[in-house]
Amino acid sequence: MRQSPDRRATRVPIVAYHSIADRHEHLLAQLSLPVDAFERQLRFLARRGFHTVTLHEVHDFLRNGTPLPPRSVALTFDDGYLDNWVHAFPLLRKYGMKGTIFVVNEFVDRVEGCRPTLADVWAGRIARHELTWWGHASWAELRAMQASGLIDVQAHTRTHTWHFVSDRIVDFHHPADEYYWLEWNQHPDRKPGWLTRDFRPAVAWGTPVYEHAQTMLRPRYFEDPEVTRAAVAHVAEQGGRSFFDRAGWHEELTRVVETVRRGRPAAGRLETDAEYEARVIDEMAASREAIAREIGTPADFLCWPCGDYTPRLQQLAVERCGFRATVNVAKVANRPGDDPSELRRIVFGQDYRGAGSFDLVFLNFAGNVSYHSGLAYAFPVAPVARRLMKLARHLPTAPPRGKMSATS
Repeated sequence: MRQSPDRRATRVPIVAYHSIADRHEHLLAQLSLPVDAFERQLRFLARRGFHTVTLHEVHDFLRNGTPLPPRSVALTFDDGYLDNWVHAFPLLRKYGMKGTIFVVNEFVDRVEGCRPTLADVWAGRIARHELTWWGHASWAELRAMQASGLIDVQAHTRTHTWHFVSDRIVDFHHPADEYYWLEWNQHPDRKPGWLTRDFRPAVAWGTPVYEHAQTMLRPRYFEDPEVTRAAVAHVAEQGGRSFFDRAGWHEELTRVVETVRRGRPAAGRLETDAEYEARVIDEMAASREAIAREIGTPADFLCWPCGDYTPRLQQLAVERCGFRATVNVAKVANRPGDDPSELRRIVFGQDYRGAGSFDLVFLNFAGNVSYHSGLAYAFPVAPVARRLMKLARHLPTAPPRGKMSATS
């Protein structure tokens, strides 16, 4: 039955989430929203009469004018974390809400079967502290979520990594760095379990780190292997890991590589434009093909890693790879008249860990979702919430709620 004009959505926000997990110690902990905070948001949506919709419905709303209920909102989760299966999916089912999970081929766990979830805790089959939740979901778990009718699995590229983009060395791999993607690029077969271990020892100490960018954005630079060998050998000869305890180690390694480079000018190279285009097409098309093969449903939407893309990438995604639309982080709602091939998402400060985070993150979420849904009373709420969050970042950090340690 068609809705009367005054009972239709005039705009639809798409919310961006990543991990749904309680406080833990990890380099990517800022991507995790505590479980009770996530449930609080779902309760808010349910009590205020919001309707969760799929990206297909948002696309039809923009392209064909297909009406949606007022207060429609789409919930999306990037990267395919295991906790999306363990924590988020049971809560979405509890409240009868839909979501979209964007998966990266090389992150999908190769374990067989499905691991226990909060639903098993509620049924008394396992204690909550016994749940394994930190890592990435498996194809079996993704298939189970898709089969529920509540979750739609969509594409997030094949590798979601970073690559070198010039010959300018900006650092060297050392015990305190955060270049986790160095291991991804050297050992892609180990990517599914990278969250559950220290990634640093897998890459030789002293490996040069060149200027880098998200892999889709710029042509890749292929470094001179002799420069790497010289830097790595020097660190090994000078004590290995302990080499980085001495002052001036960075300058010392810089002198080593400069000596090698003087005898090998222009030994590295950049991808040609044709190589670059072929690689990014593979990043997108391979992701789409894997989902069709493993899940059995089409991948019609591509989420840009880190929200980064260019007009050329957009054109390739739609015209060459066959996606209906891509998904970015433009921080605005989707309205009739917008380009239906570019869906835009909002964020709500999930990474905030300062004073009063439990309440401020919720206030920012509630204000933003309401504001971007067109509710008049919410217009002052979102900017006030953002201002409070900015002010609170300068206050002492609040004690964590429900802290849990990551398990492998």
